[in-house]
Order: sequence, then C-alpha cells, then structure tokens
Amino acid sequence: MHTKSDITNDETAAQEMITTTLSKSVKKYLTPDCAVLFSGGVDSSLIAALAARYVPDITLITIGFPGSNDVKWAPDAAQLLGVENSLILKMIDLDDVESTIPCVMEALETADPMTISLGVPLYIACTKAKSRNTDLLLAGQGADELFGGYHRYKEIAKEGASALHEAIAADVARLPRRDILRDNTVAEAAGIKLVAPFLDPAVVELALSIPAELKVREFGGELVGKYILRKAAENVVPAGIAWREKKAFQYGSGVWAAFGRLARQAGFKKQDKGYIRKYLYSVAKENRIKLDVTS
Repeated sequence: MHTKSDITNDETAAQEMITTTLSKSVKKYLTPDCAVLFSGGVDSSLIAALAARYVPDITLITIGFPGSNDVKWAPDAAQLLGVENSLILKMIDLDDVESTIPCVMEALETADPMTISLGVPLYIACTKAKSRNTDLLLAGQGADELFGGYHRYKEIAKEGASALHEAIAADVARLPRRDILRDNTVAEAAGIKLVAPFLDPAVVELALSIPAELKVREFGGELVGKYILRKAAENVVPAGIAWREKKAFQYGSGVWAAFGRLARQAGFKKQDKGYIRKYLYSVAKENRIKLDVTS
C-alpha cells in the first residue's frame, strides 16, 4: 500500500492512490436511488465504473441534442463499461433549452452566457433524474482543475512545473465560490442533490500533493492533460475511454450552439458583439427575472 509520501514522481504510487481514494469517495456518497451524470469522458466514466462496483445497476444519465458529441459517444462508452442497460439517454431540442433558460437564470440571478450555458444542461439532467425518483446525482466536477485537464494548462506547463502547480492551486481555490456554488444552486432548483466525488477533501488533498509534471506531460508525441488521472483510469476503464478527449458540457451536449440559434431567432445578429448576452437579458426582462447587478 502506497502513501502520499511515496508519490514524488512515482507514477505507479500516484495511480494507486488516485484509484483507492476516489473509490472510497464514490462509495461514501452512494445512495440506493442515486445516479451518475454521464458523458462517456474519463471523469464521469471513472465515477460510473467505481460506483457500479457497489451498485451494479446504477443509473447513468446523458443529455444532449441528437448528433451531439455526448449523445453519440455515451452509449458506446456505457457498452465498453458493461453498463449499457443502465444508461438513460435524454434527447433534447431547442424548445427544451428555451424553456429551461428562465429557470436557470432565476436560480443563478445572472445573464452571463457561459454560466447559463453550463447551468441549462445540468438543470435538464437533474429534472430527468428527478423524474426517475433519483435523489442524488454524482458528477465529475473538479477533475479538470485538480488534474490539469483544461487546454490552457498545456500552455502554462511550457513555463514549468511551478507555474502549472500555482495555476491549478488557484483554480481549485476558486471552485467553491464559482463552479460548486453554480452547479449546486442549479441542482437544488431542480430538486436534486449534486455530489462531486473528485471534490471530496481526501481526493483534493491527494491531487494537490501530486507533482504538476505528472498532470500535464508529453505522451504519444503531444502534451496531454490529466495524464496521471488517465493512467490511473486505465486500471478501471478501457483505454479508449481513459485517453479520449472530451468537450465541455455545454459544447458536448450541443447547448451552446442552441443558444446562438435562439438568439438569432429572437432577432439578435451574430455579428453584433455580445449578441447571446443581449438575448439572455431580453429573456430576463420578458420573464421579469431579477438579476444580480454585478452579473
């Protein structure tokens, strides 16, 4: 059994610690009626695979437009994991997005396009979970920050391990007042408790103790984000899942593109700067939604 003091640059020790600690976190949060927010990416697949060890028929929920990345890939990923019979695929359309935007804006009190575009697919997923009598949804939130998954980390890594570690630590410190607050507020508005096993204190402590050079490093001739998490995942999920690059929720589900279409349908022109934000303000005005003046 490895301990954190073994990790320095020992990939094997780091992999073992990640798998063991994350598994304990997932197990701790499981309930008889919980589900996993599933995209087929390495983060949600790891959670799904670990959860299935304890709840073999655990429900996986995927939402997106027909033909979107998540909708196309999630069934294949679920099959690779051997849990295809547990997958609930919720196809959405423009009307779903349009009707959900006011709910999310009211909950978050903002018209910020990126914030709302992240909240909309989560809200739809939560309502789908609620309709199936699910009380808790497990999500892969936090993995990108903890393990260097964002594209910009690759650029920062070129400045050295110290710069990368500082950037990751700063982003992790911002999570509670930004991403966690946003997602928990949206889930609560839909009547669901959202839990992120990656953000369990033990997992966070472990991740921050892992050297930055194990998070973003060259592999297969290119810089790869979440390197050590992907290596750990190879021990739990098929390599095709562990090393697959995935788009963010609002892009993978097709929701961001839908925002643009709705804005144009409402008469806002794409060439006008901030046209989606202007559209969202018009939605707030039409629905008499009170917004935070700082948003």
